[in-house]
Amino acid sequence: MYITQIEVSQMQGSSESGKASGFVSFESDKGHVQMHCAVTDVTPTSCHHALISEALRQLGRMPEYRNGRVSLSFAPGILAAEPAAA
Repeated sequence: MYITQIEVSQMQGSSESGKASGFVSFESDKGHVQMHCAVTDVTPTSCHHALISEALRQLGRMPEYRNGRVSLSFAPGILAAEPAAA
């Protein structure tokens, strides 16, 4: 699966609680995948990256990825991209 775009939407959270949730969407050569994610122990500046990391963890637990039949690859610079201003 060649991921060409990552988007985080409907992000909700509280800096006091250190919890965040949202939807992470992956656009790829195979189509579109959207995952609901929730993370803890995050700061307001780390929420976006923490949600993406959680989505990648969930994706890696799916049978087709876990057993190695399908691998993940990313378009150049996609993982280093900063979140767009909403």
